[in-house]
Amino acid sequence: MTRSLRKALLLWLLLPAALAVLTFLPLAFHLVHQPAIEALDRALADASLALVPHLEMVGGEPRFVFPTAAEQVLRADRVDDIYYLVLGPNNRFVAGDAGLPHEAPEGAETEGDRVSFYSHFRGHPIRVIAIHRQVAGEPFVFVTAETTRKRDQLRVDLAFALILPLIFFAAATGFTIWFGIRHALLPVEDIRRALHGMEHRALRPLDAASAPGEIRPLVDEFNQLLLRLEQAAEAQQRFVANAAHQLRTPLAGIRAQLEVLPREADATSRDTRISQCIGAIERLGHLINQMLVLLSAEPGGRQADLAESVDLPDLIRERSPEWIRLAESRGLDLGFELEAAQLRGDPLLLGEMIANLVFNALAYTPAPGEVTVRCHSHDRHCVIEVEDNGPGIPPEFHERVFERFFRLPSASRPGSGLGLPIVREIARGCGGTVTLEAPPGGQGTLVRVELATPG
Repeated sequence: MTRSLRKALLLWLLLPAALAVLTFLPLAFHLVHQPAIEALDRALADASLALVPHLEMVGGEPRFVFPTAAEQVLRADRVDDIYYLVLGPNNRFVAGDAGLPHEAPEGAETEGDRVSFYSHFRGHPIRVIAIHRQVAGEPFVFVTAETTRKRDQLRVDLAFALILPLIFFAAATGFTIWFGIRHALLPVEDIRRALHGMEHRALRPLDAASAPGEIRPLVDEFNQLLLRLEQAAEAQQRFVANAAHQLRTPLAGIRAQLEVLPREADATSRDTRISQCIGAIERLGHLINQMLVLLSAEPGGRQADLAESVDLPDLIRERSPEWIRLAESRGLDLGFELEAAQLRGDPLLLGEMIANLVFNALAYTPAPGEVTVRCHSHDRHCVIEVEDNGPGIPPEFHERVFERFFRLPSASRPGSGLGLPIVREIARGCGGTVTLEAPPGGQGTLVRVELATPG
């Protein structure tokens, strides 16, 4: 599923805004509605209190004197119907609208001697305020009530008064968020267009100065990646050009020898030319094999699941017969100093790495010379050393010899210039390093490879 930054930002901004609006609406309604209802209740309670002065006790009997004009004022309301009731001791009817609810139900609002509740009267919902007072030492209840039309209309008006501005506010907020995100993501769109118009032959760094501060590190890292890709492409081009040159030379030699061979009358000369062709083919096969090993040693060249636990002494002993025969044919003394060392890696590539080190030492050490192969463990690393007492490598060339197809100007034997580059590439793949040093005796070269051990 493709993730969209724009959709994610809209979701994370609009969703809290919508939740805030939905939470604010009932809260605001309550904060405005409750004082308005209390004001209506106070007016109704005042009407109940206005009934008290009209009650008097005459001869021990209550008498409620309420002029018609006063009653008309009490009942005057353009929206609601107003009712009242006066009850004496034992809820005896004194005056007003008989049957008007006055007994507070469970959960009614009580404040001092005042009780407020909702009920029904004559088929309509009403709001009732009952006030309990003592008159001449006797308990009386003064009740006023009104229908709920004003209250219902108040709820509707408040709802519209709150919802309409909130709808406008929500729409304005949503548009502002959408426009802000769209404007804020324009630099990302500019980067996309810049990448879309970029070709692999013309990699141009992105303009980090115009990028927002939040994505500038990303742009900088991308520019560094482009630089590395450009360097890798240039190195690949040099590798292809050098490989083509290295392949062309033996092929041209073989072709020249084969063209002359049919016209060669002398059998000895023919055998010499055939031997030269075979030698050139062997060098060509060695070069191709080196290139394949180098390709396998590069990241992604061989699958990671080919790695296994490797015992270095056993691996060296397995490959040693070929090295011993070569050393004997060249009059060299090949020795081994092998200590316990184990690591996790590709045994084929590790074997090729050690073989390249040994072949280099045997190839450039004059007879009678000595070559020593060592391995041991040290500080959670496996160390492989190949030491010879040959002419050595000048310090100024210690880095250049790891360049592909580079050969020392003083090299006395033909070669491909891929041996040490292969060693470094394999070592890097195992998380290791390769260094060139002078041997303790001062003569020759000591190549040390340090590889990380498991755990």
